[in-house]
Amino acid sequence: MWKRTDVDRTKQYQIALCQRPDGHRSHELHCSGAPVLPANVVFRTEVAPIDLVMRGDVCGIAKAVKLDTGQGSWVDAHGLWLTNDEVEAMTEEREVPWVNGLAAHFAPK
Repeated sequence: MWKRTDVDRTKQYQIALCQRPDGHRSHELHCSGAPVLPANVVFRTEVAPIDLVMRGDVCGIAKAVKLDTGQGSWVDAHGLWLTNDEVEAMTEEREVPWVNGLAAHFAPK
C-alpha cells in the first residue's frame, strides 16, 4: 500500500494488483506510462481518480474503474482484491477460477 506522500497530484496513476507466488495479494501504486511495473503484477486498473488515489481508497477505486483487461474487481474489508469472476464463483458456491491458479489468502476469522 502507498502513502499519501507518494502521490503527485499532477500525475496519473493506475493501481497494480499484485500476487506473490505464495498467493498473497497486494495493491501497488503505478504512475501511468512508467516503463517499470511493480513486482508480481497480475492486473492494472485504468487510470484512477486522483482523489481516491490520494486517500488510498482501494475499495472506491475498484468501484470507480475497471482493470486494464476490461473486467471488474472487488476489495474486501481487509483490502484483499478479487476479480469479479472469483467473487461470483464464491457467491454461487462453485469452483473458483483463481488468478494464476493460486487461492487468495483471506484474513483469519
